[in-house]
Amino acid sequence: MRRKEVIYEHTEAKSTLHRVNAWFLPFRWGINPYRGCEHDCVYCNARYTHEYLGLPTGDFAHKILVKDNAAAVLDRELSNKRWDRKWTVNMSTVTDPYQPVERELEIARDILEVFLKRRNALMVSTKSDLVLRDLDLLAEIARGGFLNVVVTIPSMDEELREKMEPRAPSIQKRIAVVRKIHDAGITVGVASVPLFPYISDSENDLERLIKTLAGSGADYVVVDVLNLRGEARSRVLPFIEGQYPELLPKYEGLYKADYCEKGHAAQVRERANRLIKEYHVDNYDRMFSYRKKTSA
Repeated sequence: MRRKEVIYEHTEAKSTLHRVNAWFLPFRWGINPYRGCEHDCVYCNARYTHEYLGLPTGDFAHKILVKDNAAAVLDRELSNKRWDRKWTVNMSTVTDPYQPVERELEIARDILEVFLKRRNALMVSTKSDLVLRDLDLLAEIARGGFLNVVVTIPSMDEELREKMEPRAPSIQKRIAVVRKIHDAGITVGVASVPLFPYISDSENDLERLIKTLAGSGADYVVVDVLNLRGEARSRVLPFIEGQYPELLPKYEGLYKADYCEKGHAAQVRERANRLIKEYHVDNYDRMFSYRKKTSA
């Protein structure tokens, strides 16, 4: 099947920072240089954001809104007297800041320049090796305050990656990102999300993954099981039927609701958490601590 052409629509943002009301996350604010994401991951839960713009969720990976003035607006917002630079901002919450078009537009890099200027706490979330282009800025931000880089690596199975993340960089490229971020002296975590039941959540799968991440310098690893919130169900179940038809009845049993059946999910989390402790990638305090190294 021929892939749909990706369309870029340039926009001017009125604001960039948005509040994130989730008590369990290590940040309360987010910023997105783009709306939509070319990586086109089958499990993505962010496609609903296109609905807010009156666009169909099916356009999420094919119509990308580019916030041309994001850095300038952010600079104005961070200069507000009521803003506390210790408030961690996550770039990004509903898109990848380092999706393919960023190579040309450099909007994420411009945003990093603002965080460096303002010495503001920052978390960068990505599954792209393009983040290494900005290693110079990231190292400066880390020296001046607080920085986390979080890389998404849900499995060590490259064949599975090609199926569920068709336009994202390879697993080995992401492992190299973890290693290079670590070697630069920057806190680096890994989000092993989502784990697919009966496909990537076995004891052997998890040990291979967590052992590799530990050996690559990850400070912490976060795991979670696949969920089928929103329209994810309409994409994931057909994916399972097409790629793993023998598992479809099990998935229908596990996902009678949006979230995985509690017993199975609890077993996976217990298994993963035991391995995370065993391999010493449980330094979760580094997700929260603001290390103030310079004066205002």
